[in-house]
Amino acid sequence: MSDKLDRFLASRRRVLQGGAALGAFGALGGRALAAPSEPIDFIGWQFQPQMVEENVAIFMDLYDENVSYELVSGDYHPIAETKLIGGQKIDMLYAEEDRVSRWHTAGWTRDVEGLPNVEEIKSGLFPASLSSLSLPDGRLAGMPYYSGHLAFLYNGETLDETGTDVPASFESLLDACRKFKKDGVSDAPFNGAWGQKWPELSWSIFGSWYAEGAKVFDEEGNFVDEPELRTVLEFYRTLYTEGLVAQDIMTQPNEGVPAFSSGRHVFCFMHDYNQNVVNNPELSQIAGKVRNALMPGKAQSTFAWTACYLMGAEADAERVWNMLQFFGGKASDGEYHVCKKWALAFGLGSGHKELMADPEVVASFRTWRDLDVTNAQIEKATARRIAKEIWFPEWDMFMMQQVQEYIRGAGDTDEIVGKLAEQATSLKAAYQ
Repeated sequence: MSDKLDRFLASRRRVLQGGAALGAFGALGGRALAAPSEPIDFIGWQFQPQMVEENVAIFMDLYDENVSYELVSGDYHPIAETKLIGGQKIDMLYAEEDRVSRWHTAGWTRDVEGLPNVEEIKSGLFPASLSSLSLPDGRLAGMPYYSGHLAFLYNGETLDETGTDVPASFESLLDACRKFKKDGVSDAPFNGAWGQKWPELSWSIFGSWYAEGAKVFDEEGNFVDEPELRTVLEFYRTLYTEGLVAQDIMTQPNEGVPAFSSGRHVFCFMHDYNQNVVNNPELSQIAGKVRNALMPGKAQSTFAWTACYLMGAEADAERVWNMLQFFGGKASDGEYHVCKKWALAFGLGSGHKELMADPEVVASFRTWRDLDVTNAQIEKATARRIAKEIWFPEWDMFMMQQVQEYIRGAGDTDEIVGKLAEQATSLKAAYQ
């Protein structure tokens, strides 16, 4: 089962630190008779590239188009930036929400305001998704690839057998973990993604900050030192110091999904779509036992994000807008070709309200999670507005590095908070 899970996760998005190898696919298949000779140049990260190829082929057939698709295998965002800096022609590309404003400010991408259907599309997006996809001035920058949030998952069978309530605060979560460890229920009751990659410790700790009600940054982009922010930092440190997590939690592969699927742990902060994996009997030893609950914390909010498809600054707007709509929304035939496929096959949420209300999608999602809890969590979720600052990705990486060291025991809470505040101030000044 472990080998099967590893193979499955390897076929999903796997952004490998330090790698710079590129896999490229030329123009796919034969062009339709009316297709332009100049292809639309499209790059993407390593999530189901074979299905992306299939989607490209469908798009070319539906629109009589010509597309060149290139797979970026490695640490996607730095590699994409290197390509853009080098002047490579890119008409359409993936991006996480923390690159939307940065790449637009650099002149590498353009917004899609004024293009056909934009106002209708915006009105049909969830507020958190619209925020992720918008520039600081409110212009729509791209189309949604998928939408997700940090979710609180737990082994329901363990809680039922021990008569344990679902923790609603960080302190009660610590107490439950301590009891399970003391009683021999689990040697490492808590698990999560604590590595130094953009979908790991950053998403986990921002989700926890928002759950406790921390602002982290104010509307002017200033770092905010407040009790709620410190509570979360100390929670993470306590988990590690008291041995309530595995010692290798910061280096676990595939965002800790295989570790949680083993049944070793009881609680987990995990990207919501991974509940589809840990409840899959072909991939997980605890399938059918994993439930979702609202995040613990005073606010019970979480971090919600929407990854996106962006249009290159020099792209043929009409052609590439057709492709953005096909991949990130409705095609010309009125179908959600790609978004619905991602939802049904992999449990990826969508920024489109209409698609998430589709009976087939709803029925599929209800087989592996409590959708009512998910919807309630999304209503409480917080979009990371600070990600629109062009210096944020650099601060984010610094934060993960420093917080890892703090968790391991370096310095005290005053020191780590001071470092995070100083770095934010320094980067803001450097980019002015």
